[in-house]
Amino acid sequence: MKLITLSRKIKIILIITLAAIVYVITAFNSHGFYHADEHYQIIEFAGLKLGTHTPDDLAWEFKAQIRSAFQPVICFVLIKVFEIINITNPYNQAKLLRLLSAIFALVVILLFIRNTKNLIKDESLEIPYYLLSYFLWFIPFISVRFSSETWSGLFFLLGLALFCNTTNEEKSPFKIGLLFGISFLIRFQISFAILGFGLWLLFKHRSKLKLLLKMFSSFSVIVLLGLLLDSWFYGEIVFAPWNYFLSVFESGGSGFGTSPWYFYIVKLLSYPTYFIGIPLVLSLILMLIFKWNSLFLWCFIPFVIIHSFFPHKEERFLFPLVYLFPLILIDGYSIFCHLFKNRFLVKFANYLIIIVFVIINSIGIIAMGQKSAGIGRMEISKHIHDKYGSLKINLIYCSWANPYNPWSSLPVKFYLEDSLTDHRINNLCELNDSLYIDNAINLVVILKNDKDNIECSQVLSTNSFVFETQSIPKWIEKLNKRYEGFENHDILELYRFEGAK
Repeated sequence: MKLITLSRKIKIILIITLAAIVYVITAFNSHGFYHADEHYQIIEFAGLKLGTHTPDDLAWEFKAQIRSAFQPVICFVLIKVFEIINITNPYNQAKLLRLLSAIFALVVILLFIRNTKNLIKDESLEIPYYLLSYFLWFIPFISVRFSSETWSGLFFLLGLALFCNTTNEEKSPFKIGLLFGISFLIRFQISFAILGFGLWLLFKHRSKLKLLLKMFSSFSVIVLLGLLLDSWFYGEIVFAPWNYFLSVFESGGSGFGTSPWYFYIVKLLSYPTYFIGIPLVLSLILMLIFKWNSLFLWCFIPFVIIHSFFPHKEERFLFPLVYLFPLILIDGYSIFCHLFKNRFLVKFANYLIIIVFVIINSIGIIAMGQKSAGIGRMEISKHIHDKYGSLKINLIYCSWANPYNPWSSLPVKFYLEDSLTDHRINNLCELNDSLYIDNAINLVVILKNDKDNIECSQVLSTNSFVFETQSIPKWIEKLNKRYEGFENHDILELYRFEGAK
């Protein structure tokens, strides 16, 4: 019996060690941001207090006062610390922010597993639970993001872990309320999951009303502190959550496009790949039928349903609750095995799960751990910084290809090179020597689809431009043709002028 226990402990240690390696590698390689909000509403906001930015340098959310100052202030403090220890390279500063996120995620996931594994009746599923929690292919990538989705999700998960701690009879209500409050300040939409948690307590544990009131009191204290922090950050009395929800209702929630009500159902199926998405949705259905009183289901379902009412929808809006996916998958599998006791069917399902996890999931982890975030725009800017940062740079770019100003609105000032000038052209046919600057590094950055016009693409070679790098590794580009995780034609390519000027 001791040998079996020792073997189990060694397996868990190996899993955690491997997870730490994977998360650190992913943090090192995942340059840039998955979505603009991850950068413009946190790092650029922090620049206001760092003295590097003015209000005019910031996204419209600053003027609308709809972003909580909590995470930007954390960013401000951390960057100040980095500067004190002489870490001034913006790419290294961003890397440290991702490493901090990775460490935070590793610890919180472990605490959640340890405090919820008692809910899994089949002991043989403990190791698969560890593996799924750390290694579902999208979880390492999401976990290294210094984004509101990730940090809000982790604080919410930490609150759930504390609640599920069976060794603490009092459930630490004040601490849970504090954690939920921080989660709310970082991302207001997590309130939909917190609402589900509160409803579960009311309807499933009516005797716990006192517990709920204690949680609400400490939650309110954090929200009040958020009010003070917002007012300091914006320079006047501001309650950002109120401004945010008011703006959503006034705009009807459709300010950035609309999607059908079933958007999240489709994305739950397709976004993790169908190999994982189908079991996930089936697990949710089985839980709704046979385990509808699950706390985690009560947190997840209201979160998805309320989000579905808003016309504007994005996959990343689900990121705060991806850490519940492993437990949902384990619960779904347990219900499946209980319903279908046919040994052949269960054995077939086991082999199928192993094949999917080892092959499909491993490919996803490796790919996401070796590429920059999103389409890799900041991979291009990092290459320029590392190779030419101390030199005079002339950047010529086609429409939508400027990595420093992707949407031709606000530049990513945090990464902007001091000695850089840029020139926009509509297509490669407009490339000519009048755009080149003497005594400067002349670079051209384009989208893949800018080369669709063969005649224009030949201008690169006839004008003595040579290929340097692209925003996504070529092997991942080839792999993506099968998985379609992003649009290959949006990949950026960087060329350097080698001729004489």
